[in-house]
Amino acid sequence: MSMGANVRSVDAIKDFKVTLINFAEEARIALSSADMEIRQIRNWLTRDQLSYWQSQVKRCQERVSIARTELHRRQLSQANSDAASDTDQKEALRDAQRRLREAEEKVEKIKRWVPVLEHAISEYHSQSQPLGDRLAGSFVGSLGVLDRMINALDSYLAMAPPIAPIAPPKAATADSLGEATSTAPRSAKAGDAEEAPAATEESAPAEAAEGAEPDPALKDA
Repeated sequence: MSMGANVRSVDAIKDFKVTLINFAEEARIALSSADMEIRQIRNWLTRDQLSYWQSQVKRCQERVSIARTELHRRQLSQANSDAASDTDQKEALRDAQRRLREAEEKVEKIKRWVPVLEHAISEYHSQSQPLGDRLAGSFVGSLGVLDRMINALDSYLAMAPPIAPIAPPKAATADSLGEATSTAPRSAKAGDAEEAPAATEESAPAEAAEGAEPDPALKDA
C-alpha cells in the first residue's frame, strides 16, 4: 500500500525562496560595490598618484637645474665683486634638491605598492569569483528547482483527499472497571431467576402424577 507524502508546509519553501532572492540581490550589490572601490583605488594609485609624483619629479628636476644656473651666475658675479653673496642661491638649490628627493621617494613607494595591491586584488577575486559565478549562473537554476518543487507540492495537496484524524483509544478508568464488576453478579442473578420458573413448570406434572389416583380400569386388570 502506497503512503502519501508527508507535506508539512509549502509556505516554508516559498519563504526560503524569497530569502534566497533577497540574499542574492544583497550579494550582487556588495560585489559590485567592492569591484567599484577596487577600481577607484587602483586608478588612484597607479594613475593619479603615480602620474602626479612623476610629473613632480620632472618639475623638481627643472627647479634644481634653474637653481644651479642661478648659483653659477652668482658665483661668477662674486669673482668680479666681493660684495656679491651666493647664500640665497645656495639655499634655493638645497630646497629644490630636497623637493626632488621627496618626489622621487614618492614614486618609488608607489611602484613598490602597486604589486602588493595587485596581489591583494587577485586574492580577493579568487575568493569572490565563485560566488559571483553562482549568482550569475546556477542561481537561476536553483530558483527553477524551487518553483517546480512548489508547483508539484501545490498540485499534490490539491488532489490529495483529506485524511480524517483517528481518535485515540479511550483509556479504561477505575470507575468503568467498577461498573463492569458490579454488573456481572447482577446479570448472573437475573439469569438464575429467569431459569427458575422453567424448572418449576417441568417438575409440576411429575408431582401431579404422583398425587393422582390410579385409573379403575387399571385396577380391574
